[in-house]
Amino acid sequence: MKHHIKIILLIAISLGLTGCMEAAIDFWNGPGFSSAARDKASHECFEELESLPEPENKSRGSKEMQEWLIKVYTPASVECMKRKGF
Repeated sequence: MKHHIKIILLIAISLGLTGCMEAAIDFWNGPGFSSAARDKASHECFEELESLPEPENKSRGSKEMQEWLIKVYTPASVECMKRKGF
């Protein structure tokens, strides 16, 4: 019976320390949330960028899609967010 209590206590301490570690990692990595204004600007930019012509090969890992993302979509997205003040 004594060993069961020790095992339960060890599990409880481990879970508590895991939660503290997650909080420390979140604190270290910076704010993981965005403001309502940033979310709104991001949504507006997403809608605006939907009109961009996409490559013929739309499969996720294709070379054409990767090049399109790097050369067209990402710069346009960054520029849109700059216009919105972010």
